[in-house]
Amino acid sequence: MAKQNMFLTKYCRFHLLLIISLAIIESCARHKNLKLHWDFFDCKVNTDIAAYCKCHIVAHSVLSVEIKLLKELASIQIHTVVSTKQKLNAPYRTLFENSVEGCRVIADAQRGIVRNFYKTIVKSSNQPRKCPVGPVFIYYRNISIEEVLPSFVPACFLMAQTDFKAQNKYYLNVTVKGRVLN
Repeated sequence: MAKQNMFLTKYCRFHLLLIISLAIIESCARHKNLKLHWDFFDCKVNTDIAAYCKCHIVAHSVLSVEIKLLKELASIQIHTVVSTKQKLNAPYRTLFENSVEGCRVIADAQRGIVRNFYKTIVKSSNQPRKCPVGPVFIYYRNISIEEVLPSFVPACFLMAQTDFKAQNKYYLNVTVKGRVLN
């Protein structure tokens, strides 16, 4: 009798997990058509490493960046924080935070979760395909991540901050704020 109850308990747990998983998948599928609307885009540059950087919003969900690197960068550390909030006056809460070695991302761009984001960002750019990088003028034109926005991102206010560091110095800080809409 105890074995039968244990079997039923495991069977119920399995089905409960299956139902919860299906509910999450169905919820994510409903949010597949999320839209981005950027309201703010700012880039700050360290003029010891880069001559200038231009960042602007081209259309509601489309961004463009230009940067002129003055020095060769053998390695690039990239730290990204994506934060969300539900109400305009509420504080942002971290949704995602990650640090990567940029040259490794370039080398491994054809694999893993980074692939879709990387392909979307570099499809209209002259992004160097290997390291070292620079000195060089780099552009990223008409970037839109709407198509690859993960379905777990809720409709909300969104802020992404990315810091680029080379030779133990920050050379670029990018901040973008906007809204994710259903």
